[in-house]
Amino acid sequence: MDGWPSVIHHLGVDNKVSDWAEMIIPDTAKPLAYYDHPFLAKYPALTRNQFGKGTLTYEGTVLSDKLQRAVLLDVLNNAGLVTSDQALAAAIHVNHAKNRGGKTLHFYFNYSNDAHLVPYGHPNGTNLLTQGAIIRDQSIHLQPWDVAIVEENE
Repeated sequence: MDGWPSVIHHLGVDNKVSDWAEMIIPDTAKPLAYYDHPFLAKYPALTRNQFGKGTLTYEGTVLSDKLQRAVLLDVLNNAGLVTSDQALAAAIHVNHAKNRGGKTLHFYFNYSNDAHLVPYGHPNGTNLLTQGAIIRDQSIHLQPWDVAIVEENE
């Protein structure tokens, strides 16, 4: 298999699949993308089915890393779960918690040798390690192997 239709996720050469290809014949599922292959082109590689209040996106193959990320972001977006966290570089990890006072905390970890600008899309807060103000829709500058702990003001 040498590709994935680039019109689906606009990833060009990263529209790659590998390892196996299921020959899916959808009944109630909606095909989302087809194989770019002489024999498999009539079979969808990716489908979505709704049942009751739920939705399932099914992958009939192994997707390239960039394509997998695009599909996952599409699933999260359709579920209404996309936040600024999905725009983070792979080296940046984030966790969320509540402190004893009920305020929301955001922990940002830079697991790399590179500095990163981390988009912050949560309510305004304070970086507890520097006491600096963190404003919604601005970026937090993380040095290599750095951490930031943001406590929301609201």
